[in-house]
Amino acid sequence: MNCKTMFVFFAACAVSFSVAAQSSPSTLSLRGTPDLGLDVAAPKTAADGDAAAEAAIRRALLSQPASEEEVTKALSFLPDVVAEVNGTKITKKEIVDLLLSKKVSQQVLALTPESYLRTAMQQYVEQKIDTAILKQKAKEDGFIPSEELVKTHFDASIKKLPAEQVDAVKAQLKERGLSLEAYRDEIAKEDDIQGNAAIAAYEEKNFIEKAEKAVNDDSVEKFYRENQQKFAVPESITVAHILIQCEPVSALDSKEEKEIKTKADKLAKEQIDDIYAALVKDPASFDKLAQEKSNCPSGKRDNGKLPPFDKDGMLLDQSGMLDPDFAAAAFKLAKPGEFTKPVHSQFGYHIIKLLKQDPKGYMPLDKVKGEIHDFLVDKTVSEEIQAMLKAERAKSSVKVYDFTPAKVDTKATKNPGATPTPVL
Repeated sequence: MNCKTMFVFFAACAVSFSVAAQSSPSTLSLRGTPDLGLDVAAPKTAADGDAAAEAAIRRALLSQPASEEEVTKALSFLPDVVAEVNGTKITKKEIVDLLLSKKVSQQVLALTPESYLRTAMQQYVEQKIDTAILKQKAKEDGFIPSEELVKTHFDASIKKLPAEQVDAVKAQLKERGLSLEAYRDEIAKEDDIQGNAAIAAYEEKNFIEKAEKAVNDDSVEKFYRENQQKFAVPESITVAHILIQCEPVSALDSKEEKEIKTKADKLAKEQIDDIYAALVKDPASFDKLAQEKSNCPSGKRDNGKLPPFDKDGMLLDQSGMLDPDFAAAAFKLAKPGEFTKPVHSQFGYHIIKLLKQDPKGYMPLDKVKGEIHDFLVDKTVSEEIQAMLKAERAKSSVKVYDFTPAKVDTKATKNPGATPTPVL
């Protein structure tokens, strides 16, 4: 079993932990349950110009999930049975439950035109048909949904994960008062999860194991050579910094707030100037001063060291961006060991020391070999399962009860004239 199977299982269990997001997407998750793909603006209730207050109200509105009654009412256009696959009925209740599991907000649901919902529900029904076929194929192959199958698959998945990811899952479960085993036993009782565990076991045996054998070192290297630009690495630097934090003055601040912030800015500038003077006298004291004086956690953690970033300030691990003034000042440093005069950014005042310069180039094959292997396995499995589903549909009895509108209503959409397409 590999990360692809694990993702199917965790996604099916609705585990909203980082472990699922960091795993390679599986064939089932690539088809996936579609998001509504809606971006409907909340009504304006804040004063014009007060963007912060308006954003806070919008977040509050969007954070309230719709109830079962609200979802059922919004989907009143669905028939009680939306489709049948070889005699197995797919019901409106299943679609309602699927939408509830995604915690769609009350506000988005209330402001969504019915034509959008009808289009989105077509995608949900198609996914349910694929799932029904996969469950039937799994059953034919001897994978019967059961609590025991869920537990076995869950335990095997956990053993394949890095220790730090398991610890993260345990920590989040602990906040809910659950152990890993208690959570496993709880979800193992759910019919949908039992069915998805059977699908995952079926995919593992019939598709993933075969694809793992087919994708070898030669195919990985061939992909790497033919897609060099995908592995291009821009020029980057690694720096350490000392930060004296102060909050910038805002146009929304009151007179008193502006006075307080101005005084704090002055004190921060005096502090950073004193640190700079000490560094000029003793450049070797940078690490010690970073640990003792910096307001950034990186000071005590790693003498102020930050992850490498490019000229635009983008961290190479794609985890975020640095302040543009900070990045620009850092790239002016000529050689490792040099440090800047105090630099002002939105976070306060910095002194930046250059640690390392790396020219642009390509990530070495050894570093990306595993990712390429997983990608090619995923691609192979996805293509084979899609082909299997197409063939099964052709010889199966599949009935879909039409509930689509004759004409898409675009008047209430954010972009009038554009036909809505749910995001998969």
